[in-house]
Amino acid sequence: MATQRQRSEFTRSQLLKAFRSAFLSRGFDATTTQYVLTQIGLSKGAMYHHFRSKTEIVEALYEEESRGAIERAMRSVRQTASPLEQLKQACLAWTREVRVPEVSKILFEIGPSALGPQKAKSVEDEISLGYLEELLSQAIRIGEIDARDPRLLAKFLNALVAETALYELRTKKVSTGVLNDAIEGVFAALRP
Repeated sequence: MATQRQRSEFTRSQLLKAFRSAFLSRGFDATTTQYVLTQIGLSKGAMYHHFRSKTEIVEALYEEESRGAIERAMRSVRQTASPLEQLKQACLAWTREVRVPEVSKILFEIGPSALGPQKAKSVEDEISLGYLEELLSQAIRIGEIDARDPRLLAKFLNALVAETALYELRTKKVSTGVLNDAIEGVFAALRP
C-alpha cells in the first residue's frame, strides 16, 4: 500500500508530465489548468496542493528539464579524464542534449517566455554553475589551469555554451567544432 508521501509524489509527477505534454503540444498560453486537470482526472485542489499557479508549474518543469539535460551531459563524460577534459566533454554534450526538440522548446521558448529571461537564467545558472565551478576548482587544485575566480570563469563558459546552443537552434547549424575550439582557447590561456 502506497504511503501518503508516495501518493503525493505520484500526483506531483503526474501533474508535471501532463502539463509538459500540454505545453509542448498547445503552448503555454493555450494550456489552461482546467484543460490539463480534465485530461488527467485531478481536481484543482490536488494541483494547488503542489503548485500555486501555472507559472510555478513551468518553473518546476524548467528546473527539471534543465537539471536533466545537465545530468545527462555529465553522465556522458569519461570519469577518468582530467577535470578540464570532463568540463569540455560536458559542455559539448549539453549542446547535443538541448538540440532535442522537446528539451529546446522548454529551455529556450516556454520557460523564458513564461518565467521571464532573468528568472529562467537564474534557475539555469543555479543548476549549471555548480557543476562547472566544481570541475574548474578541481583543475585549479591539480595545477591544470591557473585561474583566480572559478565562479566568474564558470559564468563565462556557461554563457559561451548557452550562446552556442541558441545559435545552433536559430541557424540549424551544428557548431560543436567552434565551441570546442573556443573552450580550448580559454583553457590554453589559463594553463600555467
